Amino acid sequence: MFLKLKQAKEVFLNLAGEIDYAIITGTGINIDINYDTKKRLEYAQIPNMPKPTTPSHKGFFEYIRMKSKKIVVANGRFHYYEDYSMYEVVFLARLLGMCGAKLVILTNAAGGLNPNFKKGDLMAANDHINMMGANPLKGKNIDELGEKFPDMSEPYNKKYMEKLKKTAVENKIELQEGVYIGVSGPSMETPAETRFFRMIGADAVGMSTVPEVIALRHMGIDCVSVSIITNLNKPDCMSKAPLDSVIKTAKNSSKKLSLLLNKFLEGVE
Repeated sequence: MFLKLKQAKEVFLNLAGEIDYAIITGTGINIDINYDTKKRLEYAQIPNMPKPTTPSHKGFFEYIRMKSKKIVVANGRFHYYEDYSMYEVVFLARLLGMCGAKLVILTNAAGGLNPNFKKGDLMAANDHINMMGANPLKGKNIDELGEKFPDMSEPYNKKYMEKLKKTAVENKIELQEGVYIGVSGPSMETPAETRFFRMIGADAVGMSTVPEVIALRHMGIDCVSVSIITNLNKPDCMSKAPLDSVIKTAKNSSKKLSLLLNKFLEGVE
């Protein structure tokens, strides 16, 4: 498994270069990062990369130079519900880490569980709950990446989180904060599941991010996650959340998320 990652790393570094920061986009999310120079690289150009199959996950990198910072936006990710193994689900995150990313910003479309959330809100994750029934570290450990039992007491870096929240205030961007719960999908949540998730402390629910964070923390790489709340899960009056509606809401909120991440990246060291 590590050999496949090494092969992908060698090609990526040859075609693009080392990374300082990376962003992984979620369903329907378009991140527009300010740049001095920008280069596009297709996932298909990288050996052993899976292929995204979920609509709106396009499958290409943008390699950006913002002054002295080297930033990669990965447009599209891989989900457990696509019948990929957990190793394949986290392949992208591990590749970004192996190419030098010291911080990976994970974005996603999520259902709101917190009754104070509104459709289109941004939520920074301060913790997560893994309800996927799987873990990317299961099985033989890849010793070259990290120790078998990584600490998860701080899955989302507090220093970067405070910087993100301060950036939101300075730019008058409303930013919620809460716990993200990851489920396997692809079916949406039932009213009973929604009620249960809220009872155990979750504020938003989605089908990604958690495996990637586990894999990145295994490598000692810092993480920040921002969800776009694309629909509201109210167990006593559940409404349908078709994929096209989720994508539309995510696209509509991508502009303010892009502004937040641009200002955040301009200010980080």
